Amino acid sequence: MADETSQNVASHTLVLLRTMDRKLDHVIETLSRHDVRLGRLERDVAEVKSDLVLLENRLLTQTNEILRIVYRLDEQEALAGQS
Repeated sequence: MADETSQNVASHTLVLLRTMDRKLDHVIETLSRHDVRLGRLERDVAEVKSDLVLLENRLLTQTNEILRIVYRLDEQEALAGQS
């Protein structure tokens, strides 16, 4: 009787461990898929950051060009006013 009870306990324990193993496999598979998605998202964010830096540089270049033009116009007005 004790032998049968210990076999039942071992059998139930084995079933429980197999169930936990399947759940763990499912969790690992899900985390792996999320890791791929997070990797893609990280690359996309890096690309957006690069694009923002490029746009900022273009904006600064155009702003400096406008300021140079305004400065030259002011100089020309000052020279014209002296004449």
